[in-house]
Amino acid sequence: MKNQKMKKRFVLLFCFTLVFSLLAPFSVSNSQAVGTSAIAGEVVNGGFEEEVLTGWSLVTNNPLTSIAISNERANTGTKSLHFKDANSNNPGGNLQVTSEKVSVTAGESYTAKAFVNVVSQSHSIGFEIHYFNDDNQRVGTATFINFGSALLGTDKWTEIQVPFQVPDGASRVELRFNSGHISITEAFFDDVTIEGNTIPEPPAEDIHHEVINPGFEEQVVDGKIPGWTSEFAGPGIKVSSDRTRTGVQSLHLHDTSDKEGVSVLSDKIAVVPGASYLLTVFSNVVSQTHSVVTEIRYFDKDNKKITDHRELNSNLPKNDWIDLKVFSVVPENAAYARLAFYSGGISFTEVYFDDVSFKKVTDDTQLDRKYAEPVNLGEMVHVQLGQAGAIQENSLGENEVYYHSNGHPGTFSVLDAETGKLKFSKVIENTEAVWAMTIGPDKNVYFAGTSDGKLYRYVPERKEVEYLGANPSAAWVWDIEATNDGKIYGATYPGAGVFEYDINTGQFKDFGSVIEQEYARGLAVDGDYIYVGIGTKKHLYKINRHTGEKEELIIEGQSGENGIIQDIWAVNGKLLVAVSTINMLVVDQETMKVEGSFEFSNMISEADPNQPHMIYYKKGTQLYNYNLNENKETLIEGLPLLPDTPRVKDMAWITLSTGKTVLAMVTQYGEYMLYHPETNELSFVMLDLAATAVAIQALESGPDGRLYMGGYQRGMSVYNPFTDQIDVNVSSFAQPEGIGFLNDTVYFGTYVGAIMYGYDPTQPVDLNSNPKLEYDIKDEQDRPFAITSGNNKLFVGTIPDYGVLGGALAIYDSETDEWSQQRNVVQDQSIISLAYHDGKLFGGTSVWGGLGINPKAEKAKIFVWDVEKGEKILEFTPEIPSIDKAPRMIGDLSIGPDGFLWGAVEGTIFKLNPETYEVVDSKLIRPSLYNSSKWFPYRLKWGPDGMLYTTLARSLIVIDPKTMDHKVLVEDFMNSMTVGVDGSIYYALGSELHKIPVSETDATLQSITIDGKGMEGFQHGKLNYTMDAVQTENIAAELSQPGAKVEIVHSTGKTVIITTGSDGISTLTYTITWLKQPCTPGRPENPGQPCKPNKPGKPENPGKPDSPGKPENPGRPQNPVK
Repeated sequence: MKNQKMKKRFVLLFCFTLVFSLLAPFSVSNSQAVGTSAIAGEVVNGGFEEEVLTGWSLVTNNPLTSIAISNERANTGTKSLHFKDANSNNPGGNLQVTSEKVSVTAGESYTAKAFVNVVSQSHSIGFEIHYFNDDNQRVGTATFINFGSALLGTDKWTEIQVPFQVPDGASRVELRFNSGHISITEAFFDDVTIEGNTIPEPPAEDIHHEVINPGFEEQVVDGKIPGWTSEFAGPGIKVSSDRTRTGVQSLHLHDTSDKEGVSVLSDKIAVVPGASYLLTVFSNVVSQTHSVVTEIRYFDKDNKKITDHRELNSNLPKNDWIDLKVFSVVPENAAYARLAFYSGGISFTEVYFDDVSFKKVTDDTQLDRKYAEPVNLGEMVHVQLGQAGAIQENSLGENEVYYHSNGHPGTFSVLDAETGKLKFSKVIENTEAVWAMTIGPDKNVYFAGTSDGKLYRYVPERKEVEYLGANPSAAWVWDIEATNDGKIYGATYPGAGVFEYDINTGQFKDFGSVIEQEYARGLAVDGDYIYVGIGTKKHLYKINRHTGEKEELIIEGQSGENGIIQDIWAVNGKLLVAVSTINMLVVDQETMKVEGSFEFSNMISEADPNQPHMIYYKKGTQLYNYNLNENKETLIEGLPLLPDTPRVKDMAWITLSTGKTVLAMVTQYGEYMLYHPETNELSFVMLDLAATAVAIQALESGPDGRLYMGGYQRGMSVYNPFTDQIDVNVSSFAQPEGIGFLNDTVYFGTYVGAIMYGYDPTQPVDLNSNPKLEYDIKDEQDRPFAITSGNNKLFVGTIPDYGVLGGALAIYDSETDEWSQQRNVVQDQSIISLAYHDGKLFGGTSVWGGLGINPKAEKAKIFVWDVEKGEKILEFTPEIPSIDKAPRMIGDLSIGPDGFLWGAVEGTIFKLNPETYEVVDSKLIRPSLYNSSKWFPYRLKWGPDGMLYTTLARSLIVIDPKTMDHKVLVEDFMNSMTVGVDGSIYYALGSELHKIPVSETDATLQSITIDGKGMEGFQHGKLNYTMDAVQTENIAAELSQPGAKVEIVHSTGKTVIITTGSDGISTLTYTITWLKQPCTPGRPENPGQPCKPNKPGKPENPGKPDSPGKPENPGRPQNPVK
């Protein structure tokens, strides 16, 4: 017998840990949970030790499938369940076996477990949980996970797990094993249980008022660390004296498994509902492949977990003590908290922790003001964008295009390479963007994302995506390549790592960091060697893929310089090395001598099948070929213009059904072309790719009352809040980082390359002219986040390129139509905010530069620029009395209604005198964490009533500038926010735009009528109009909100409509300028005709200019209004 009946017990846990679900959707493990307690109930014959097959039955009934008790293989005991499916032809001929029903409790969480030993497997093996009520009727949908051959292997016992939560109304479950459709599968199953992992809970009375043993100095007793508990049994957590910040001991966490994580939990700590708390712990990293997670978990009085707040700390400095912080607001029904530190994802991480603190943060002077509930306005920016594509003739002889569309999450699509018709698509969770995709020697498609290191495989023969596991190198995979011997190689960030995946065994191999840099950006494999491109200092390495030996290959003039080697190709004894996104070097593979160079659009073709020395590529809007024997570039003439898309994602030769061999090309925007070199013909094929909503990257309220937005990676849209319509959506537009306005033109600062575009919102979109390219900010600049205007000038502040420090200030003079720029206004710092006031431009900086380089400066600065002289007056770090640490980012900056310069620093607001440069008021609202973007400014926007709205600490907060009282409106993480002309607050969460209406500040007009007719060109949010008509006083204005007030004032050449919101504070001024005047009564120049047009700047009564807002008879409008 097998340990008597221990493995057959049905085990229920008081709570199923969140960490398990964070680590992976399933895990493969032999470790046992601690702190479990058994109750009545079990999986009948879960160990299959009975002589007859009791407790289990067939769901399917196919002659070529069978199940039986077997003593051929056993995980424990002497017997197991033999499971065999030999049906390879009948689509409905899968094998499915089920257990008897097992009692469960609705709402509770469990984990179904089993051990499987595979003999052979052609399709995934499914492990399923089906739900039933007391009347044996189905409830809800089944929970299942499919386990591929890469994970299970063969001839070994592997534990498979499916976590599940019982839906309401269910009281029983069946456990089922499924072979998948059209499958040839043979396996053995054993030791089937339902159980879970629980955290050993201290007694209820052991709720402490502070962290117990925060410095880990107390003596370990019977293997237990006072105040702390290892969440899982097994090694990984211990007290150590190897590294300490203070005292003589610290906590050592060492995760050496790619199957499960390592986690440590504090004892219970009492909390005050609604209060704010700050967790601080110091960490010292030895190595990390994934995030080090710091987390606060909240529980109610019944020990049920309510929620958690966590920070994912990636790419931490090594061998140095760094403070990690988590800020959170306690849920209203929380009784206590527990602190957790663990290795995120499937991770190989070693780190020390010391000096833990968990303290209540005083949140005084709360603003007593009520706001309406937020309204979700929906997704706003839709694009057809992907960063990974591949083309091939699959194993079935079908030409296919594979494409991953960016999104939240992204979608993998398969399309007919001849017609563009969609054949298959699947949403891939947690893949906002995918850069790495390749075709394997098995004709399957392999791809990996940028957030979790997971490798996937698409099998064309059965139209199925399989999860193969997470690589051991790092979460962001930049490139993958395949070899004919069944290996997949990947390049990762951060840490410049390389990994291998063996298609045949399903095993990963980690080659480690190539060099102490950030990016392993591109790679090629040729023979025994992997060639790897590195950044943010350029290096080219080759790695022996059998021994792991690394050797740097020196490229004269490139190696060691700033930048990234973007990609590599090995073709006919040459290495083609992309030393930037557009510049390619042709290098002799043996001597490393540079033999040629050319510019290209990020991708080259395979060698021409009829001319092996010839490759093709796109540059700009034209197609070129390159003769590798002669090192000669040739423009292919006589073709239509190609799209100017900067990145082509794949170029492959395919033979069409007509017999013609063509070069197929797919771009990052889903543009697809076929080039026939024999006839020199090029055709475009529309791919059936649906537009995908992308995250909102930039958001501003325009002078016409509409909202202007930019999408992450691509796209621009214009939303009209008064009609609730998206008026404009341009999917093929570069990623806007900043948006600004000058003289009715909208300016977009875009990434990559810090290129400025101008858009006339009164004219139709024309991709050749509107938006149009205005200026390319050069000198290693990349991201224009800060844009403002003043005195007929546009001011732009930028973040530099990858691996570079030092932003730039660019200025456009609309009167002279000239641009100028100045690098390093503050040495080695980026410009993230700008504000113009009285001839001075104030700029706020970030000490950080482009990705992949550490800052040199310790403190951010404010600089003051003399606009007329074009020179810096001074730079300084403001002395902010209430701040908790020296500022490293200063911005946004904004001139308030009070004339002071207001600024934001992480979680601190301050007010500065723009003449003396002294801080006159400040308030620390949230602690300084610096755990998010180092470029996005913390937005400052003024409401019509003078309230200040901000994204301090990446939450939405309102501040009364007179008292500094504040209120948190939305706790969700956000970067982008603005205030509409009506006073409503708009903010972006992912791809969706949200609105908080503030009706009392809405002073907008619903309509303006002139002589009884609606005014031509009226827009609710547009305040200034010019009418080519004779001025009249027969004007009426209708307000948008009840309780608001309106006053109409007429003067020569102008009509001014002054509106006031129902709060009595918020005002708007609509101005109509008339180009024609009626003649003086009784003395017409031409009876029945208007007088001569007004001459701008020459009023009828010199010295008595019009005074909008000061009517002759205040409170007595001259015309009836609505």
